[in-house]
This record gives sequence, structure tokens and C-alpha cells, in this order.
Amino acid sequence: MEDERDWRLASDWLSPTRLHDSPVEYDFPGDRFIPNRSLMDLDQAHGALTNRIVERPTYQMISSVRGSPKSSRKLSPHIDEIQRSNMESPTYKPLRRFPKGESRILDAPNIKHDYYLNIMDWGKTNILAVALDTKLFLWNASTCKVDQLSEVRENNYPASVCWSEDGKVIAAGYSFPRIQLYDAESLNPVRWLDGQRGRVGSIAWKGHILTSGSSSGAIINHDVRVRNSLLSRIRVHKGEVCGLKWSSTGSILASGGNDNLVYLWDACKMSSKHHVHRFDHHCAAVKALAWCPYKYDVLASGGGSGDGSIKIWNTQKGTCTSNTETNAQANMWAAMEQAS
Repeated sequence: MEDERDWRLASDWLSPTRLHDSPVEYDFPGDRFIPNRSLMDLDQAHGALTNRIVERPTYQMISSVRGSPKSSRKLSPHIDEIQRSNMESPTYKPLRRFPKGESRILDAPNIKHDYYLNIMDWGKTNILAVALDTKLFLWNASTCKVDQLSEVRENNYPASVCWSEDGKVIAAGYSFPRIQLYDAESLNPVRWLDGQRGRVGSIAWKGHILTSGSSSGAIINHDVRVRNSLLSRIRVHKGEVCGLKWSSTGSILASGGNDNLVYLWDACKMSSKHHVHRFDHHCAAVKALAWCPYKYDVLASGGGSGDGSIKIWNTQKGTCTSNTETNAQANMWAAMEQAS
């Protein structure tokens, strides 16, 4: 009888539930609080617990959080709310602080009050070129040094000025229809560029290509590297060309005129009058033009006092995406970084 009980106990001990639901009677010595250690298998208990943990709801929730396709259970509302708030609230960045007053005031005696002129330009080397009546000056913002670049006769005056992209050359257009190039380091004149038939009120650089617009409505491209520099001439504007700006990629030229129109030109087809787009939404002359520095196909244009609006254009589709009324003339755009 003793051998039979030992055999039954040995054959049933592998199942942890047989001690509770089996009718077999076990007779072994042991304390009521501390069971017989010979009946305990710690390795088996550890394996059973480990296999059952995967099926717990808590671990299923963790798997679903990690994106496991095995679980389709939804997260608790509390976890959903935390994830939603983390996605909606961006990382905190300090706001920009704009100055409440001017940092410096420069005297500009005899400056011409003519909306159609472009007589100030800030160069890459932190030097401001400005025309005052018949004289052209350079002001170094780092050293506050002032140099006179040129002076012309009383019947002539600088109507536009523009730094080259590398900051080595200054181009100045005059009321007498010529363009003068100056060396920015030696301050000496380099060469004249002819071809215009009216005062040269707007200039724009694209590498070694210099584009000019005049009161006759003509737009001329010059290659400053060669002797016969004139590359192309187009005349579409019915009034003075008072704004020119090349895109950041150098593939599109925007021109604004006294005829209240904005034209977009393909750099490869400047020899023809076929424009890419023609915008006629402004009610006054368009002088202020600027391309977005971080989206190559976005252009901003500003109208004169009779218009007072700033318009944003999608140059790929040729559509106006934004219009802001300012009730003032838009004279100049400054290149800015993307807002945070």
C-alpha cells in the first residue's frame, strides 16, 4: 500500500493542479504553514509563471503601445490623452524679440524722394551703399567708416545701386542711361554698360549676369565677363521697370513695373517676350519684390500708395495665395529666416 501511494504521488506531481482537483489522497508529513519542500519544484514554478505573463492585459497594452500588430486593443483614454497632448504641443522655443526703437540713425542729406528709385542696398560684407543726390556713398556698419564712391554732374544722378552676390562689385544705374561697375575693395570704376534708353532705376544680379530695368520699360541682361556684354533685351512693361528680383535658384526673374503688373521670366527664354506668368492684381506700381528664402516657388510683391497691399504668389501654379492690406507703400523686402 505504501508503494502504491508513492507511485501515485510521483506520477501526479508534474501537474500543479492535480493536488487540488484530484480525488487521490496524499499522505505525507509536513507543517500546516510550511509544506514539504520535496514536493516543490522552483524551476517548474518559474516556467509556469513566465509563460502566463504574456497573456496578461498589462503586457498586451504594452505591446499595443509599441505598435505590435498582434494586439488590436485600444489604449486607455488616459494614455490616448497624453499621446495627443504630446503631439499637439510643439517643443518650446523662445520667441524672437524685435527692437522697439532704432539702433542707429544715419543722416541722409539730399536723398531723392522718388518711389521708383532703388538707391540703397546692403552688401554681403555688411556695407551699405546709398545714393545722395549726385553722390554715391559706402557706409561700413562694422566700423562706421564712410567712403564716397563716386560723384556725377548735376544733370545726372544715381537711380539704382546693387551689390553683387559675392560682395566684390557694386553696380550703379544712372539717370543718364548707363550702368557703372565699381570694385568694392579699391573703390575704382571697372567698366560702363550701355544699352538702355531711359534712366536705370532697377538692377539685379545673378552670378555674372547683371539685369537692369529702365524708364523705357526695357529689361536688359548683361554678361559682365565679356566685352560685348549685352545678352538679351525685352520690352513688355508699358511703364518704368521699378522692381527686379532673381529667384534663389536663378531660374526665374520677377519684374514689377509702373503699369501695375508683375511678370515672371524663364532665364533660358529671356530673348523672347514669352513670359511664364503675368499678375495683374495690384492697383499701383509694383516695386517691392522678394523670393522666399526657404521655398523656391513663393514670391512676395508689394504695391505703391494707390494699392497698399502685399501679395504672396505660388509661381508654380500662378495663383495668389495670400493678400494683406497695409494702407501704405511697400518699398523694400528684407530676406528673413523661417519663423519658428
